[in-house]
Amino acid sequence: MWPDEDGGRVTDGSTRERFAGDLFLDLAAKGWLVVRPEEAERVIGELERTLEVIRSRTHRIEVSRRLRDAAGDDMDPCVDRLVVDAVFAEQITSGSWERALVELPKYIEAFRMAARNAPLEP
Repeated sequence: MWPDEDGGRVTDGSTRERFAGDLFLDLAAKGWLVVRPEEAERVIGELERTLEVIRSRTHRIEVSRRLRDAAGDDMDPCVDRLVVDAVFAEQITSGSWERALVELPKYIEAFRMAARNAPLEP
């Protein structure tokens, strides 16, 4: 933990940036981010799997919101548990999943570009 942080927050109350998609794209576009194609393929695969998990979770949150709105106070306990879990997860991540949906595709594209920046092996 950095000395000016407290539980992931800097002391002035702002949140440290967790994503750097634009930076990665800029570095790759300038040729400063270079990754062997095999390594880029591995990283891209992991990023795509992560993106799919996040899409699934954000979809689950949206479904739980609709269920909560539609059912009101008359909700089956199993459905109620899904709603509570989704709301809790959403509060913990405080918008990080939505931000990841925007940022992860930038990382993926940056690594594709970085692989093209790699020198050709003889």
